Amino acid sequence: MTPPAAVGTSTLPHAALGASALFQAYVASDPEAAGFYRHAPFEAPARAEAARLAAAHAAHRDAVADVLAEQNRAWDADDDTLDLVETLRDPEAVAVVTGQQLGLFAGPLYTVYKALTAVRLADRLGAETGRPVVPVFWLADEDHDFAEIRRAVFSNGPDVRAAAYDDGLDPVANRGMVGRMVLDDEAVRRALTELDAGLPRGAFHAEAAGMAREAYQAGRTMRDAFALLIRQLAPGLVLMSADDARLKRLAAPLFRREIADWTDTFDRLGARSAALEAAGFHAQVQPSPLNLFWVADDGRRLALDPTEAGIAVRGTDTLFTEAELLDRLGAEPERFSPNVVLRPLMQDTLLPTAAYVAGPGEAAYFAQLGPVYEAFGVPMPVIEPRLSLTVVEPGVAKVLDRYALGVPDLRGDLAPLWKRLALAASAHDLGGAFAEARRHLAEVEARLDAVVPEVDATLAQTLGATRARMDNALDRLETKTVRAEKRNHDVVRARLERAAAALWPGGALQERTLSPLQLVALHGPEVIASLVHAVDLDASVHHVVQP
Repeated sequence: MTPPAAVGTSTLPHAALGASALFQAYVASDPEAAGFYRHAPFEAPARAEAARLAAAHAAHRDAVADVLAEQNRAWDADDDTLDLVETLRDPEAVAVVTGQQLGLFAGPLYTVYKALTAVRLADRLGAETGRPVVPVFWLADEDHDFAEIRRAVFSNGPDVRAAAYDDGLDPVANRGMVGRMVLDDEAVRRALTELDAGLPRGAFHAEAAGMAREAYQAGRTMRDAFALLIRQLAPGLVLMSADDARLKRLAAPLFRREIADWTDTFDRLGARSAALEAAGFHAQVQPSPLNLFWVADDGRRLALDPTEAGIAVRGTDTLFTEAELLDRLGAEPERFSPNVVLRPLMQDTLLPTAAYVAGPGEAAYFAQLGPVYEAFGVPMPVIEPRLSLTVVEPGVAKVLDRYALGVPDLRGDLAPLWKRLALAASAHDLGGAFAEARRHLAEVEARLDAVVPEVDATLAQTLGATRARMDNALDRLETKTVRAEKRNHDVVRARLERAAAALWPGGALQERTLSPLQLVALHGPEVIASLVHAVDLDASVHHVVQP
């Protein structure tokens, strides 16, 4: 069943959702921010020039295409995807690239938004330039930060629930490259059980859970499971893993230069970082002396640290001279893995990258990399921000409309908002009304106190009891009325909590938290592609979408 396209869209400035000053300035095409990048975003001439440079620089088309064909067949690629791989052999072809860590059950929503933005940008760039353009998703399977990828989050009514992959080890333990992790039977079974319980009970709940079960099977690697699921959620992409000895050999000259001249990279990064901070922006990445990891025999990915005695493998007794390390690079390039600085250069060495689709954090660190691209002789692509979306379900939309709220209003502590809305929802000043009633009752009681004993002194005790009953009756009425008003206020609170759980689960923006399977469970497997294609291809704003 194909879900309907978005029936309502609006936009918000990124500033309203907490974006950094650098990202705000970049998407606003501020000249000072733009000066830290090779090409301006959102401009067809800049994309065309980046495509020209990328096509001319590509030196490994056939070798890379051979690897990608093999990889994508293993991930159930259809004929159209394999045709895209073959397109990369064309000397005029370029790529629009994006990528992400291998989050459990396809990671947070923005992972799929990035992938689908790349598909749309590839179509646009092809139309603008007449070139063949291939969208490529770089699987960040060499990353070793397991703690960042082990959970999938869902909003279920007022609750925010999670499914976690728990293999019994400390989540921050270095397991090596997460893409190589083989899914354990018991751990994946528990994660799938938690997924089933956490997903909202929408019309497509069973289908969403089934997609996860089909991809995440014991004995399969984390990389392969992620690849199989992301292909279903974001069709039309070529997937790519750099954890391949053949690709590492192609990138070996890049690694060789870094080993031999890491001080130049370090100095360039330091100077650019200082310039960013002097301009009032931030440096996203802390420069490291050597931007490579060593892959140990046990699979752990360990930093390489230059010392006076040589180049040390962090956390071990292993020490290489520069010559020894270069010899190992020649013999075993698969032992080397780039860090966040060198990874984009490896990507753009292997692929004819005209544009890279980046999230806000990535866009910020690319601002630091311009001088490094220049030093390595690699053309820097256009950094195109990904589409950013918040999906507002019908029930949440009713809450926003009822109380005249926007998405930013539900960010953070709800207590002040609840108090304001609860007071506004009350048509009566209960405190004032009962205070006035007590004043009138006191006046009545005072008049009775003056009259009744004069008529019959023996009625004084009866008068006191009557006064107490009247006071108690008013107290009981006030208590019941206040309780009823509190119930009304609690309804307001519950509505706000449900809406906040959907829009800001755990206090973070929806797209950065919720699993894409959340939307699949509610609307079907095609919903995310439908929503992303329903909004304007405009990443300078945040899109609010009602399915």
